[in-house]
Amino acid sequence: MGQFSIKEVEVLSGIKAHTLRIWEQRYGLIEPERTDTNIRYYSDKQLKLVLNVSLLNNSGFKISKIADLSPEEIAKEVLKINKPDLLNDKLINRLIEGMISLDKTSIVSVLDESKHFPSLVQFFLDVVFPFLSRVGMLWASESINPAQEHFASNIIKRFLIGEIEILPEPPKDASLFVLFLPEGDWHELSLLVAEYILKKAGKNIMYLGASVPDEDIEKILHLTKIDYLLCVSILSQPIQSIQDIINRFTNIIDGEQLIFGGRSFYHPQLKFPESSKLLFSFEELAEL
Repeated sequence: MGQFSIKEVEVLSGIKAHTLRIWEQRYGLIEPERTDTNIRYYSDKQLKLVLNVSLLNNSGFKISKIADLSPEEIAKEVLKINKPDLLNDKLINRLIEGMISLDKTSIVSVLDESKHFPSLVQFFLDVVFPFLSRVGMLWASESINPAQEHFASNIIKRFLIGEIEILPEPPKDASLFVLFLPEGDWHELSLLVAEYILKKAGKNIMYLGASVPDEDIEKILHLTKIDYLLCVSILSQPIQSIQDIINRFTNIIDGEQLIFGGRSFYHPQLKFPESSKLLFSFEELAEL
């Protein structure tokens, strides 16, 4: 069972800690648990309740009315929410709940909702990445076991790979993109979304995946002719380390073939080959 501090509940639910305390004191809405040393914490069950209360409150329910409902009644009211601007939050909360309870069925049911979005990419932008961002803020704490995050993200990863596999195969003479993450970077979902976009656009993909050593890239370039080398990275690291990555690949392939994407490359002090491309969004990749 998880033990979440009030700050961690704030991150996951969007409810300010100050507001949550007022709700507890004035309405008795949630009664935190306490450790043997009298430190307040929220259990998995209480976190789920807070997530539902947040959604109901944002949908127009007064907190005084919510306080009169049982947790079961609150959950039923949440199911009725159909305001477009809250549907994404609803799905994000369901992913959080599925992750915490290790409920594969719940996570898969959220992924099935992607068919109701304008595109699969939009679903990832609106739901999956915000979910992972919230969870990522808690990596330093012990309230969420890293295995829980891996459990959820790997279900999402397999789902995305399945969507890539059912796309039509591109023509053999289409442009060839080599996709990879630099050594030490294991955050693969953005790279998989890039693969989906490119394959859907009719491009050939050589997907090398996460944490690829430089020498392996060099061997690939000696073995076959490629059109573009796409490096994506969201890993937080010193600017000089990122500049070293840029410099190394500039030395092994023509600048016109180099494409960089991901927040690691967005620092204004970084210097890129003049002819290379820096992408700031998936839309830019689609346009390319």
